[in-house]
Amino acid sequence: MKPSKLSLVEVFEKQRRYVVPLFQRPYVWEQDEQWEPLWQDITGRAEAVLDRDARGSRSDRIENHFLGAVVLNQIKVYGRQVDTVEVIDGQQRLTTLQLLLAAFRDIVKGTQETRLHDDLIRLTENGGVRDSEIERFKVWPTNADRSDFEASLVAGSVADLEAKYPLQRRKYARKFDPRPRLVETYLFFAGRISEFCSVAPEAAPENPPENAPLAQPTFSADRAYALFEALKRHIQLVVIELEDDDDPQVIFETLNARGVPLLPSDLIRNFVFLRATQQNENPEELYSMLWREYDERAAEADAGKNERFWKQMERQGRVKRTRLDLFMHHYVQYRSAQDLSIGHLFQAFRSWWESETKRSVAGELKELRRHSDVFAKVLVPDGDGRTALFAKRLQTLDTSTVYPVLLLLLVGGKDRVVAGDLDGIVTDLESYLVRRMVCDLGTKNYNRFFLSMLQKLRGSTDPISRTTIQQMLLAPDGSAGEWPDDKKFAKAWLERPLYETLKPMRCSMILEAVDRAMRTSKQETVTINGRLTVEHVLPQQWAPPAWPEPPADAGNDDETAIERRGRLLHSLGNLTLLTQELNSSVSNGPFTAKRPEIAKQSVLRLNTYFQDATTWDEAEIAKRGEKLLEHAKRIWPRPQPTP
Repeated sequence: MKPSKLSLVEVFEKQRRYVVPLFQRPYVWEQDEQWEPLWQDITGRAEAVLDRDARGSRSDRIENHFLGAVVLNQIKVYGRQVDTVEVIDGQQRLTTLQLLLAAFRDIVKGTQETRLHDDLIRLTENGGVRDSEIERFKVWPTNADRSDFEASLVAGSVADLEAKYPLQRRKYARKFDPRPRLVETYLFFAGRISEFCSVAPEAAPENPPENAPLAQPTFSADRAYALFEALKRHIQLVVIELEDDDDPQVIFETLNARGVPLLPSDLIRNFVFLRATQQNENPEELYSMLWREYDERAAEADAGKNERFWKQMERQGRVKRTRLDLFMHHYVQYRSAQDLSIGHLFQAFRSWWESETKRSVAGELKELRRHSDVFAKVLVPDGDGRTALFAKRLQTLDTSTVYPVLLLLLVGGKDRVVAGDLDGIVTDLESYLVRRMVCDLGTKNYNRFFLSMLQKLRGSTDPISRTTIQQMLLAPDGSAGEWPDDKKFAKAWLERPLYETLKPMRCSMILEAVDRAMRTSKQETVTINGRLTVEHVLPQQWAPPAWPEPPADAGNDDETAIERRGRLLHSLGNLTLLTQELNSSVSNGPFTAKRPEIAKQSVLRLNTYFQDATTWDEAEIAKRGEKLLEHAKRIWPRPQPTP
């Protein structure tokens, strides 16, 4: 490696392209963490230049500021092509500096400082190039950033760029959606530079003429040149150019700890596309066909115009990661059939990849896309099919350990699943999870249990039938892996204060499933406007006279009547679903007032029970609980084990 200390002008004044390779992540710098500190460092040197000039002491030393290192790898060019290097590390700062210089250039445009404007043009464009579409820009970012970067570099003014990227606000949103990050970067620095290069107007006269225009700040050439000198002489980079025997991949991974940490999926992309280059597979073509989806796919409509599907954050248990990282985690676990921590995802991916001497990058990327297309539908389910319902409920159950098994059933081992058995299989998987949740049997063993299931299924070539999965679900002994039978399930359903032990959203999921099961083909399909909330029919804050105290004989030998009411209060027999508005309106009112409002306003089959109820007490709660239980046992069945 050959390190050099270069000023900003020395980096950008030569005819040279700094190309960000495919394996690099998109631009991620932000205002608070990077832009603002960088601007403060630059203006600190500019103010020092102004102070020196005001004193007339040109010999005063101004301390230089180092922005960090940039690691470059020379690319072979032919004929009259512009000298080109790959940016192995430092793409964030190079991209940021180009946007800053472009903003500075456009602020100066239109003033009398044509020489300064020309100097800034030379720092942002390669002049006199043959292929202007490719070679014009000093920095050429990775694919996902190119359109926004180019638009910012050629906009010519803040007004033109804002017109191209107008602010938009989603329905009901209080704030505007942010513009693309590269556009925001340009606009941020344009605003700061304009402010820095402006001087306040002279004091207005005491008695200005009526309707006289307000004096506006004016452009200061002195301040603009001070800023340029700070950039030219006092902002420096350490530029490291790799030599023939240096491995770019090793260097890239070693430098990962610097700056904004790379995501595991960023490291995976780096690894895969460097492998493609080494194996003479076309990385540009592979990216366009098989990877671009992960960088550019738009998020759901309610997520914002500029949001990206695979960059959205998802919470699974205590972990919150991007969707792409979560998919990679489950995919590697599925392909390797090994337990792994998401914190060591890249190491696990690399180990799995290198377990075969030579993999086709194109072949593996095709498999990755095939599985990710299905996984996307699991993350954001659409429709009312049995698998889509299971996927929706899995999110509420927060049991991601089953995802590798799902990838096998829905993609990799799809051809082995017995025709017509898939719906039954996902029903049984859901039953296993829901029954255990209701019975409070815990999730501690799930990782080992579903990994074992995955290993057994991958280790066999036999057809995968519903019976096969049922046998696996019934096999574990003891509570650690138990699939609760009807007796145990019923006891928990009827007696446990589930609202207290489960999250409200899980109670809501159970009740919505029951409501769906209660509907028949003779009834209309109903769409609920607004979010449904869990309502205690007997209120949590019950009090006489609206809700009389239970008779003394309502308890038993083990608990008082009040204790029994407290337990049944939070059981499923006393819970229903209402819209937020209806929930608020009935609140803690007596049942004689609550019942007709629910009957009149609610279209849920779940609430038809109250049409015939005249009173609401512990006996009615238990009776309704039994009715709901019959539906629950059909939704989440459990077969009897074979002797």
